[in-house]
Parts: sequence; structure tokens; C-alpha cells
Amino acid sequence: MSLHRQPIVLPAIVIGIYMLYACGPLLWLVLSSLKDRQELFTWPPSLIFSPDLTGYRAVFGLGEAAQTATAMGLTDALINSVVISVVGTALAVAFGTLAGYACSRFAFRGRDDFMFFALSTRMIPPVAVLVFYHVMFSRLGLSDTRTGLILVMIFINLGLATWIMKGFFDGVPEEIENIALVNGYTRLYAFWHLVLPMVRGGIAATAGFCFIFAWNEFAFSTILATTQAKTLPVKISSATGATGIEWAQICAAGVVLVIPVAIFFWMIRKYLLMGMTFGVLGRSRT
Repeated sequence: MSLHRQPIVLPAIVIGIYMLYACGPLLWLVLSSLKDRQELFTWPPSLIFSPDLTGYRAVFGLGEAAQTATAMGLTDALINSVVISVVGTALAVAFGTLAGYACSRFAFRGRDDFMFFALSTRMIPPVAVLVFYHVMFSRLGLSDTRTGLILVMIFINLGLATWIMKGFFDGVPEEIENIALVNGYTRLYAFWHLVLPMVRGGIAATAGFCFIFAWNEFAFSTILATTQAKTLPVKISSATGATGIEWAQICAAGVVLVIPVAIFFWMIRKYLLMGMTFGVLGRSRT
């Protein structure tokens, strides 16, 4: 073996082992979602079999499996997850963008304290504020509703969105806005037509992180959504049918749960690294 190849072989082996460790459970999940109940528990597990799409029909409420999906509530849970994640992400990114811009451009009293508080909301264990949300939502009639969970998703993601967007706004020279103001344009015009298009990558990265956290959220949904507003992760953890635990449907629902996150990650992959460094990496490249 050539000495020049040794540094490459060892990292390749390590990466290969890691990829097998990381992707093995996911591959197992995909294969299990395509097996019938009998094939699912066959040992040793078979890699070649006739695909059975009953689990996916149950998740999407198609054909005869629709009754099973209705009984398990997977269809309603999928709709709840989509509505809560999309609306919660959109609102968190919108508010985070405005807060990030304000903290980047205006030196008001308590700005640093506000930024620390915003980030600290990501450090609070869900169980510490669950009782507060449970009591408040009960008084306001928001218990077990999509609106209530959307408000929770905004609380979860707003601090992170503010920090990421502030980093991106810091990378936009203030001279651009000053030139617009000198020429008679308003600050709102400069923000909307000049600054905002320059941080589109930051908005995409922020939306990606917020959507992933909202889509995978489990602790709040378990307690605050008991029947009507249950999300897909909660429903999967407790899904049972007429014949007991429907493993094929659960595996199919697990695949459906992974697909949106994988697609979203792929679409915004070039912005994620900038988002993780709060825009610093993007500034260094410009």
C-alpha cells in the first residue's frame, strides 16, 4: 500500500462505518414499511420480498386501508403535522427576521439582554414550561388545538430564528440603507427592496432549522395535544389498530415523517452551514 494513500484509507473506513451506523436503522425502517405483518417478523430478515404497500395506503387513507387509517388517526395526524409545522415555521421566521433586523441595526437599551433571553429559550427543558402552557391553554380554550401548538412552535423557534437572522443582517453593510435614505426612500422600502433580498439564504437556512424542530417536536405535543391535534410523531408512538400494534403502518408513517425533512435539507443544504454559523461563514466568502 502506498504511503500517500494511507491518510485517505483510514478516514474512508471511519466514514463508511459511520454511514452504516447512521443509515442502517433508516434502511431497516424503509424495508420494514414495505413488508406485510408475517414478513416483518421473519428471522433472519429477508432483503428480497414482494413489496406490500398496505402501510402507506393506511397512512394516506387510500383504498380499503383508509378505514384502518381512520381508526388509527394517521391521516388526521399527518394533516396536523403539516399545518402546525408550516404555519409555525412561517410565523417564527417572520417574527425572527424582524427581531433580528432590529437587534442588528438599532442599539437600544437592553439589546444584549434580549438576545441572551432569546437564545436561552432554546435551553429551557420543555417540562419546565409544560404546566404553564397547559394551564394557560385550558383557560383560553386552546388545549388540544392546532392554534395552541402553533403558538408553542413559535416559542420554540423564535429565539433561534432571531439569532440566525441577526447574524445575516450584520453581514449586510449599513451604507446600502444609508444611501437609500439619503435619496429619499423610507427605511421600510430599503429593508424590503434592498436588505431582505440580500439575506434570502439566511431566511432559507432559518426556515430549514425551524421546520425540522417543529416537525420533530414531541414533548409539547404529547401533553398539549391529547386527541384532536395529535401530530404524526405522537401518533406513531401510540398507534394501535384492531389487531394490536400495526407495525407496518407505523414503519410507513415513520418513512413519511422522514421524507419532508430529507427533502427540505437537500433543498437548503448550501445555506445550512451558513445558518449554523449565524451567517459568519457567508460573510467570509463575500
